[in-house]
Amino acid sequence: MTTVTEPSPTPTASASGGTARVPRRLAGVAALVTMMFVLTGCLQLNAQMSVRKDDTISGRILVAGDQPAQAAALDRLSTPSGLEQKVRITEYSADGFRGKEIYFTQLTFAEVDALSLAIDIEGARPYSLGFRRSGDTVSFSGSVDLSGIPADRAQTATTRVDLTFPNRISETNGTIGARNSVSWSPAPGSITRMQASSSYPDPAARGFAVWMIVGIGAALVVSIGTILAARTSRARADRLVR
Repeated sequence: MTTVTEPSPTPTASASGGTARVPRRLAGVAALVTMMFVLTGCLQLNAQMSVRKDDTISGRILVAGDQPAQAAALDRLSTPSGLEQKVRITEYSADGFRGKEIYFTQLTFAEVDALSLAIDIEGARPYSLGFRRSGDTVSFSGSVDLSGIPADRAQTATTRVDLTFPNRISETNGTIGARNSVSWSPAPGSITRMQASSSYPDPAARGFAVWMIVGIGAALVVSIGTILAARTSRARADRLVR
């Protein structure tokens, strides 16, 4: 049996400067994939996600197993309606493992939620991911439930989640890496909770500010034009009186 070696789980790490904030917009904490159907075989489950400054997310999810039943279950995965231009699902086969690779590009938080709901295998949903914004802070939260896999079978399940933010990570319980990234390596026999946050300007607020500047500029132009037209009209009237 072939497995992929991933780093072992590390103790909780937290960067300084993080504060708890009440969320303004919850964008779908929902399940992405299930692992209950792989308990009799080996598993490869990896997720890489990158958050952009415009509050969109791109990345890749790999789900693969070494048993025919696993591949048959994964064959039922399909692209959510309306996301055909942003989500691509391809076949994966390597080192005796077969499954699916799910690529997604510039999904909004709400579209991540839609993708989450569409990727459902056998009805079980032990793997959840979600994003929310509160002011200038974007938070990630999720969990990976491997409690159904005996802890002594750690070599039969390889799971890793990697996340990159556009700015410094202010708070997390994962392992902080280079270039604003954080990772988790959930272990069989337990439920792993994941959380991380980073602060950067709200693109909606930035867009509103731009439109405000444009609107003020347009109003000034109209005002100046009105004043000049009035002065020109008065000058003409004075000449006529003389």
